[in-house]
Amino acid sequence: MSALKAILSSRISGYDAKALAKADFKEELFQLLFDPDKRTSDNAAWVLTHLPKTADPWLAQHQDVLIDEAMRTTSTTKRRLIMNLVDRTSFDPDHIRTDFLDFCFNTILSDEPIGVKSLAIKLAYEQSVHYPELLEEIDATLRMMEPEELPAALKHLRGKMLEKSLEHLTASKRRNARSAINTIQA
Repeated sequence: MSALKAILSSRISGYDAKALAKADFKEELFQLLFDPDKRTSDNAAWVLTHLPKTADPWLAQHQDVLIDEAMRTTSTTKRRLIMNLVDRTSFDPDHIRTDFLDFCFNTILSDEPIGVKSLAIKLAYEQSVHYPELLEEIDATLRMMEPEELPAALKHLRGKMLEKSLEHLTASKRRNARSAINTIQA
């Protein structure tokens, strides 16, 4: 057993997580995300969330593997932490993973914890922002959520995302109208 795995297999503090993230064990931590021991893999994910912003390009290189693990894991803690890591990356509009987008939409309306649902909303929006038809779908999904029944954090995020999707949809409709006018005038 490696020294890092031995550390991660027991309870660690926030101070320990931050110190391990600064020690540049990225590759070994990444491998330990897939460890069969729940505590070890959850702790590896937690330490990875403490990586500095300069590590975001490295995370982007691993985006597909992180997405696969977020959808596969049975640990809600690990799912939330990995979704936080994915949120630090950007989505290429030409490479939207429909399996992950569907996962996010399903998670929004599931009984997952608030943290996972919140991240699913953000990630679904980030993937949909380039496509008006997907923005309409996220808008419809968010409107299905009854605001009266939502905890304050989800209610706030729902409102914020509805505003953002409306802004993008309105801008997209204006662009389409201008394009149609230009075509008619040509």
